[in-house]
Amino acid sequence: MKRVPRMRRKPADIAETQRAYEPFGAARRLMYCKDRELMMVGPAGTGKTRAVLEKIFICAQKYPAMRALLARKTRASMSQSVLVTLEEKVLPVGYAAMRGAGRARRASYRLANRSELVIAGLDNPDRIMSTEFDLAAVFEATEIDLEDWEKILTRLRNGVMPYQQAIADCNPGAPTHWLHQRLAAGSMTPLESVHQDNPFFFDAARQCWTPAGVAYRATLGRLTGVRRKRLLDGIWAAAEGAVYPTFADHIIPVPPHQMPPARPVRICGGIDWGWTDSMAILVGVLAADDRLYIVDEFYQKEALAHQIYQVMRDLTDRWSVELFFCDQSRPELIKEFISRGFTCIKRTPEGVLGGIRQVTERIMADRLKVYNSCHELIKEAANYHYHGAGRPEEAPVSKDDHALDALRYLVTGLDQHADRTGWGTPPATAEITSPAATASPPPADRRIVLPSEAIWGE
Repeated sequence: MKRVPRMRRKPADIAETQRAYEPFGAARRLMYCKDRELMMVGPAGTGKTRAVLEKIFICAQKYPAMRALLARKTRASMSQSVLVTLEEKVLPVGYAAMRGAGRARRASYRLANRSELVIAGLDNPDRIMSTEFDLAAVFEATEIDLEDWEKILTRLRNGVMPYQQAIADCNPGAPTHWLHQRLAAGSMTPLESVHQDNPFFFDAARQCWTPAGVAYRATLGRLTGVRRKRLLDGIWAAAEGAVYPTFADHIIPVPPHQMPPARPVRICGGIDWGWTDSMAILVGVLAADDRLYIVDEFYQKEALAHQIYQVMRDLTDRWSVELFFCDQSRPELIKEFISRGFTCIKRTPEGVLGGIRQVTERIMADRLKVYNSCHELIKEAANYHYHGAGRPEEAPVSKDDHALDALRYLVTGLDQHADRTGWGTPPATAEITSPAATASPPPADRRIVLPSEAIWGE
């Protein structure tokens, strides 16, 4: 019997049904704002994501051949979040651009007027660095780094729309987050969304909560601590029982690789080894005013010995690092790097709490400053907290504290060893090792060689 082919519906047979949408509050302001950098920020459930997607779709229809980027930190996270909202709430029912690949495999949505909505994850930056856009939206923007954001900004040059724009969509995070710092510096325009902006939760005509709104706000109301502040109240809040509650006050905006304003007298590194967990290297500049400036960082999982060596070499060349205070847990790595010409001090401090006290003393005395380019250190400090309500006599929660461990090694090492003329005599709990001499400290007249030392004066 001859097989009869199945009839397929032609595109013209599929009716497209527009979805109703009326923006309120911050969502309405978003539609008219043309500033280059925007942040759509607010509690959970205020309709931020849909508002951003609605604006992008409106622009895609209005400006033929425009290109928009829709991104999150990972591509996998887009399929069951942003793309669901786009297909089920924004794009018309039966819209031709949705045909073809499923959400998990889709690379873009192509409109009939040649506009394109490109889907990407910032875990694959090559995909966005090889193209240009008019609009770019990053959802759950607190997940990404400043470096990711700046890469996106360089791609806003398609020139089809009369303005180019990057939109960060997020709930509030820690006050130390680079997004909050960017807002404070005036580099981004904030659009603060509230639950009353979401018509599913709030009836604007009757000025009352809908049943869904009452139920959802009750759910958020049962949250506790920092989650309640961020997701219900929309506040940029630090973690409960924060170990360093005023850390954010000591972050300073400085261009990368620029020396501190005071003359440096010691430049050292702190290292916390890792493999499954991230390893961290910090560079600290102890200035003549006794302030310690954390000026650079390296942070990576599964870093191999040759990669670590190259990072240490690069940091040494960039900052004239004299030595590294190292976590003693990897003696074989310390031995290898000593053989390659680095000077190392094995740190065996009296304990985590002792190191925290020394870091806290520097913070309280305004003798610790952190460059805003040290994103991982800043992120860890914002979430570093004690168990429960916070009892300083107990060790903090040991999670995501690798850069903070490197900071402790650096602070305790400098405070115990460094002085203005030499390295002094090491205490019994530490061991100074170098390729030239393992028992004696460097000579008292050892000086730091800088590319242009004269600029610091005397």
